[in-house]
Amino acid sequence: MRRRSRKKKRSLKSEVRSQKKSRKRKAAKQSIEKNYFGEEENKSKPVWQAGEIEHLTSEIQNKSEINNKPLPAGQAGEIKHPKSEIETMEVHHHPDVEKKGLKEYILEGLMIFLAVMMGFFAESLREHIADGEHEKQSIESLVKAVASDTMQLHHVILEATGSIKAVNSLIGLKNLDLAQAGNKQKFYLFSLAGFSNDTYFRSNDGALQQLNSSGTLRLISNHATVDSIFKYELLNKTIAAQEADDYFVFKEMLTTMAKVQDLSFFQDTSAVRKHLAGATGVQYTIMSNKLPAISNDKVLMQAYFNYASLYMATKLSYNYMLEKQLDFNKRLIIYLKTTYDIK
Repeated sequence: MRRRSRKKKRSLKSEVRSQKKSRKRKAAKQSIEKNYFGEEENKSKPVWQAGEIEHLTSEIQNKSEINNKPLPAGQAGEIKHPKSEIETMEVHHHPDVEKKGLKEYILEGLMIFLAVMMGFFAESLREHIADGEHEKQSIESLVKAVASDTMQLHHVILEATGSIKAVNSLIGLKNLDLAQAGNKQKFYLFSLAGFSNDTYFRSNDGALQQLNSSGTLRLISNHATVDSIFKYELLNKTIAAQEADDYFVFKEMLTTMAKVQDLSFFQDTSAVRKHLAGATGVQYTIMSNKLPAISNDKVLMQAYFNYASLYMATKLSYNYMLEKQLDFNKRLIIYLKTTYDIK
C-alpha cells in the first residue's frame, strides 16, 4: 500500500510540473510573437525569420498538446484531491534521547576502570598462587637432593678419615728399619689402608640444575632462601676443585708406590683381608708373614714419603670441606622445611 501511494504521489507531482511548464511555454510564445511582429505584424518578414518562428511555434504547440491531454479517470480523480494522500503519510520521528551528564560519564568510566583492574588483579593472584605451588615443589625436590648428599657425605668423610689416619701412621715409619718383619708388615698395612681409597663426593645437583634452567629460582622472593641455595652450590664447586688437587697427588702416589713395593701382593686374598670396622671405616689385616721386599733406594723412599705427606695434606683439606658441607646441608634442610612447611 505504501509503494502504491508513493507512485501516485510521484505521478501527481509530475503532472503539476508539466502544467507549470506549459504555462511558461505559452507565455514565452506570446513574448516571442510580440518581439518579432509587434505593431508591424502585416509587414513582410524575412524568409529566415518566418521559418524559424514557424518552427518554434509548431514545437511549442506540440508540447502543449501533449501536456494538455486528458488524464485517465482514475488519475483525474486523484488530482482533484492531492491533499488527501499527503495528509495520510506516516512521519517517523527520532526518539528523544536523554542527554547524560558529566557525572554519569565519569561513573561509567570508573566502572570500566574497576572492571579491568579487578580482572588484572585476579589474573595476577592466579599466577602468584601457581608460582608459589611450583616454587614449593622445586624446594621439596631440592630438600630430597640435599638429604641424599648428606648421606653420601657421611660415607665419604668416614672413608677419608680412615685414609688420613693410615697415611699418618705410614709417615711415622720413615726413620725405622723397614727390613724388620714387624715394620715391613706395618708398612704394607698402612700403605694399603691409606692409598687404596679413592672415594669422592658427587653432589646430587639435578634439583639445583632444574631450579636454574626452569627459571624457578627467580620466583623465590625470600632472599635468605636464594642466598642459602647459592652458598650450597658454591660449596659443591669448591669441593669439586679440591677433589681435582687430591686426585692428582693420589695418582703420583700410586706411581711411586709401584716403584717401592709389590702392589700385586694386595690382590692376594689369602694374604690380605678387607673388612668394615664401624666408625673407623674399612680396615685391612695382613694374614701372611711372607711379605715382598721394600726398595732400599733412599732417594726413591724419600720421594715416597714426600708424596705421602702431600697426599695427607690434600686429603685433610678435602675432608675439612666435606665436613663443612655436611654441617651446612643439615642446617639447610631444617631451614627449608621450616620456611616452606615441608613434612
